[in-house]
Amino acid sequence: MKKIIFILMMLFTTTLFAQEKFTEFKAGLLMPSDAKTGFFGGLTMGRAIDENVSVSLAIDVYRRTYTKETTIDTSTLGQTTEKEIQTELEHSTTMLPIFFQLHYQGEISPVFNLRITAGLGYEFLWNGVTNYISGKDETRFYSGFGWHVDAGVWYPISRASDFYAEVVYHSGSPSRDEGKTEAGLPKRTEVDMSGLGFRVGLRIYSFGF
Repeated sequence: MKKIIFILMMLFTTTLFAQEKFTEFKAGLLMPSDAKTGFFGGLTMGRAIDENVSVSLAIDVYRRTYTKETTIDTSTLGQTTEKEIQTELEHSTTMLPIFFQLHYQGEISPVFNLRITAGLGYEFLWNGVTNYISGKDETRFYSGFGWHVDAGVWYPISRASDFYAEVVYHSGSPSRDEGKTEAGLPKRTEVDMSGLGFRVGLRIYSFGF
């Protein structure tokens, strides 16, 4: 029995390393329900199962920053105007999702091809505010499961790379434990990061793990 298991593991390992590997670089925007529209990009590394189906591991990042500033004085030096600006508030929201993904790519026309991706994983969220007027400086951490479904088109730009564009639907509500209510019931706070997005990317073959 042990020999059979060993042989199967060797066959699986050999098959895995025989599959074509790829790496994807992507960038775009995400519009979450409880946050403003922000950058949404990342890195994907995977392997093809056959000519249409592949699996991958993706590390994405959502990032949104806001700074409130006020001009408090202006001066002129020659023909140049200088402004004295004070920063009153800085706010940032950063989400780091890690997904296991399944891809399908198939031909839909002589030029463009269909691309569908589904992912499931876990995500981490940091929400930070620095208020220089009140002296408040706080960062809150949230985490939780998430998933996404993407659909788009891809176009081969060389023998070893493809360009793609896709619409993204991301679903996830990272939360944090807030202890208990006065009645002794557990409570939490969460941020709904579900929403639509759009990304473009580049897939490079024979490059990855």
